[in-house]
Amino acid sequence: MCNTSKSDNIWRSCGHFKFVKTLENNLTEIKTAVISNEKRIDDAEDRIVAAESRLDTADSFITSASKRLNLLEAKVDDLENRSRRKNLRLFGLREGAEGSRPLMDFIKDMLPRWTDTTPDTPFSLERVHRTLAPAKPNQHRPVLIRFLKFQDKELVFRSTRCREITYDGTRLFFSEDFSAETMRQRREFNNVKKLFVDKGMYRGFLVQPCKLRILHDKKIYLFSSPKEAEEFYRSIG
Repeated sequence: MCNTSKSDNIWRSCGHFKFVKTLENNLTEIKTAVISNEKRIDDAEDRIVAAESRLDTADSFITSASKRLNLLEAKVDDLENRSRRKNLRLFGLREGAEGSRPLMDFIKDMLPRWTDTTPDTPFSLERVHRTLAPAKPNQHRPVLIRFLKFQDKELVFRSTRCREITYDGTRLFFSEDFSAETMRQRREFNNVKKLFVDKGMYRGFLVQPCKLRILHDKKIYLFSSPKEAEEFYRSIG
């Protein structure tokens, strides 16, 4: 009986030893797996930090490149507007109004009448032509007039700003010639500009940057956006 009890105790001890050994092995494997996972996590975190750093660098580069691009676009637009300083656009002249004469000769003869001026010498023109857009029924393409002298262009423009000019029963308008981007920016002000025109407060635009000029109480105000101009209009009643 005693030998049997000792044998049972030995078997139980062996079982406990095997269980503990198995548990130790499992813990060792778990520890190894945890260490491996920690290393992978550390590696992943390092890669994430490196990726975030590269992303920050890329964002900074994109921001800088965008600023440079905007600056270059503004410079190109300014150069284009400067190249058009001697140009005027004539609106309202019907197609074929010049008859069989060259359009340049016709415009050169009509300018003194339309401007009601008697210049010392005839206006010198470099070129005159209709804009290149296809002609449409009942619509008259604008005429582009390029003067040889900037002073002549200014004289014509100033002389016609406040005069009502008609030809062949149609009202004519002279406008300065600007780049497509400048015209796009000005069109954004169209609605609020009409409000100031009705009050006699509109005083044109600054070219670069594009700003609306308004005269109120003998003082010039400049507005960079239609919203600013609308808020000012409401504030003065």
